[in-house]
Amino acid sequence: MKKKYYFVIFFLILVIFFIINISSVNAKMYKILDSEGNIIRITNNPVLSIEEKEAGCKILSAPDGIIMATQDQITNGQEIKQEISSGNEKYDFRKTNWGMSKEQVKVTEEKKPGFEDDTKVGYEVKIDIYDFLCFYTFLEDKLYKSGYAFSGEHTNKNHYITDYKNLKEILTKKYGKPKTDIVLWENDLFKNDKQEWGLAISVGHLLYRATWETPTTMIALALSGNNYRIGLNMYYESKELEEWAKRMEEKETSKNL
Repeated sequence: MKKKYYFVIFFLILVIFFIINISSVNAKMYKILDSEGNIIRITNNPVLSIEEKEAGCKILSAPDGIIMATQDQITNGQEIKQEISSGNEKYDFRKTNWGMSKEQVKVTEEKKPGFEDDTKVGYEVKIDIYDFLCFYTFLEDKLYKSGYAFSGEHTNKNHYITDYKNLKEILTKKYGKPKTDIVLWENDLFKNDKQEWGLAISVGHLLYRATWETPTTMIALALSGNNYRIGLNMYYESKELEEWAKRMEEKETSKNL
């Protein structure tokens, strides 16, 4: 019951922050494949040589499939964990595609959900060194929005800013330069005291937000706060289903009036 209550609270907080704002890979062995998919060598070091990169080689890490490993994606000798992106363009988020049913999405995860209701499924996951709640959101049993909510806590609120910058760097390496990159001061009270910027975020004075796009997905990284609570969240939303989702949400809202 406590765990279920924890997830319910997290989803409520996540909704509030969404309105306000709009680890290492476990596999030990890797197969190096040439551009035609033939195995050319097996290694425990997921790094391609210069010649292999130029030849369009890929790295296969069982059981998660092909991972495009370049030196920019390696942190301290380890590949950035798959949770932020599938590493394979056939997926929109983790191992899922927009429009999948809730049951189809659940099959892609390796454990039971920590939380589930008619429109959401949640899992506890790690991204690099960070603890997150991974959530999937459905309308009419179609996946249209997903993301991550940071579930860790910092006594020093400035550490959330460090986390945000680290995650932004990871996303930039994957998706390129952000489409938008905002640091917005709603209130300048703490602006000249950098040691209090974490506090400024927690009371809603300061907001960080960056966005990216792929052909199918809108992605946002947001650091914001309210009432002395801070939310560090990553949002992924279907571009194709965006208008449909808005119409369905408006229809549902009008029904409840």
